[in-house]
Amino acid sequence: MTEQLITYTVKSKTDGFIWLFKYHLNGIFKSFEIIDGELSAKQYQWLFCSGKFPGMESQLQGWKEKLKDNFEIIKAAPVLDFENLWNLYNHKVKKHEAEKAFKKLKDGDKIKCFLAIPGYNKYLARKGVAKAHLSTFINQRYFEDEWQKAA
Repeated sequence: MTEQLITYTVKSKTDGFIWLFKYHLNGIFKSFEIIDGELSAKQYQWLFCSGKFPGMESQLQGWKEKLKDNFEIIKAAPVLDFENLWNLYNHKVKKHEAEKAFKKLKDGDKIKCFLAIPGYNKYLARKGVAKAHLSTFINQRYFEDEWQKAA
């Protein structure tokens, strides 16, 4: 299964180090990785001790303007295509019908589909209920249900 993430590459214009920040589609922090270079004591203090760590995507977006003199910040959008949804959903039946339904969705609803699947899967595991075909999940708008709160 392929989890879709929003990725930011932060490159220092002076030191050349590269940091990678990943966020879930809802803007919640997923991971931080140092791609090139090592954190100096000053960088560590600034990033982790001074409250500057971007735990939400919106915080990192704020960096783009404020820190543009020191950093190059590149956003890589997630690939919200049918194949990624098909693989994430992981119930390989009625592909043609599911793809037709997917093509009719607005972009915002496509994002909701990706966000709803983990909660839906947890609900199914908790309740022992059979998984709906992806076409049903889309056409019946299961992605609008609050699966985490469902009894």
